[in-house]
This record gives sequence, structure tokens and C-alpha cells, in this order.
Amino acid sequence: MKLNKSASRVMDILTILSSANEPLSVSELSRELKAPKSSTFEILTTMVVKGFLEFDEVQKTYKPGIKLFEVGTSYLNNTDLTKEVRPYLESLVKATGETAFLAIPIDEDIVYLDKVEAPSSIRTTATLGMRLPMYLTGLGKALLAAYPDQKVEEIMLNKNFTPMTSNTISDYESLKVNLEQIRQRGYAIDNREREEDVFCIAVPIWDYSNQPIAAISIAGLATRMTEKSAKEYVVYLTDVAMSLSKRFGYKYDQLFRIE
Repeated sequence: MKLNKSASRVMDILTILSSANEPLSVSELSRELKAPKSSTFEILTTMVVKGFLEFDEVQKTYKPGIKLFEVGTSYLNNTDLTKEVRPYLESLVKATGETAFLAIPIDEDIVYLDKVEAPSSIRTTATLGMRLPMYLTGLGKALLAAYPDQKVEEIMLNKNFTPMTSNTISDYESLKVNLEQIRQRGYAIDNREREEDVFCIAVPIWDYSNQPIAAISIAGLATRMTEKSAKEYVVYLTDVAMSLSKRFGYKYDQLFRIE
């Protein structure tokens, strides 16, 4: 299959900018693209005119524009999964007073599809559309623990475990031990593994083909997450995840099946 080079570079530019989390110059982008600066500049100029990028005249840098947000929001609004899960996230926030998340697996990562924040809850850095490695979050580990060992190995065996905090899982063997704990416990935990002050509890959602298709979580301030409140949140999360899974045709009565 022959790909259009210009169209591919547009997609690559959007991917690079979304991953960088900061504006980049034409020189930086052309270097990342391994493309001539002149042709990169032409593509960037077109994307600015169309509203998909914004150009900072002072810093001479580019960042995602409002049009990209509109397109992304339209996608999220038209995703059946997001529509189905949103009321459940709202119920979790109402019951716990903490922030609730929905994420799906994409290749070797998770992507945040939805977030409902409680006024009194901690504000995390996770944003809609953000893509993160699975080992780094409760959501990702909930999905990994739902996968067969062979699939986990395919995804994670040669993964570079980049630490975000002193609590980040740092190698594959440690991850395997953690995943087995999740399966036995019945839920995943992110105890300040991606953000220093955030504690997260997560579980998977299954579908009619008995495949884990997403994960939901509750995130709050680590210092406020007592053993008692965590146990209560697990009950809420498990009930919601099981209700959603049954709604999507899941036939089992456990979120983690020990083979």
C-alpha cells in the first residue's frame, strides 16, 4: 500500500506535538520528521491556516490548535463507549468525591477517553487523549492483569521502564509480581507511581467476546486515601465495572479470572 507522503507527515506532526507536551520549532519538527525544513515549514503553515496548529510569533514555535481539539471532541462525543460509560463515571464521582477516568488500550499504551472531576478532588495531569505506557498507571495495569501471560509478555518484555517517581515499576519481573497481586486482589493500584501525590484504584471493563476493552479508575490525593476509603471505592468501582461489562455482553462474574 502506497502512502501519501504529505498526509503522513501531517499525522506525524500531530503525533510528535501531542507527545512532546510543549511547543516545538520548525527545526525541531523537521529533525523529528527527518524531512527538509522547507517542506516541513510549508506543511506547518497550511496546518496553522486551517486551525489545526497555532504559531507563536515570539517563540517561533508550534502547538496543537483549536480545530484539533474540536475534531477530537467530536470523536469522543460520537464514541459509543464514552457515551455508555459517562453516567457511570458521574455516579462514581458522586459516591466517592474523587476524580473518575476511562481509558482504552491502544497498541502498548493506554489512551484517556473521558474524565469526570469532583470539585474537591485533586487535579491530575492526565488529560483527554493523553497516551501513557501501561505499566505507569493503575488503568494500564488493570488491563495488563486482565490479559493472558503470553500477551503481557509480548507487550512488556522488552519495554523500556522509564521512572516517573521513586515508586514507578522499574522492570518486567517486578511488573509480573504486581500483576499477579492485582489478579488475586481484584483491582489495580497506582500508589504515587506516575504522580507524586496521586493514588489510583482501577479495574477493567470486558465485552461480549470476553476481552478487556477498557478500564475505569478513581484517583485522589494519596495522603487522603485511607484504607477504609480505598476499600469502599473498590466496591463502587467493581460494581460499576461489572455492570458495564454485563451491559457489553460479558458472561463471567469476575473481573480478573485466575486460570
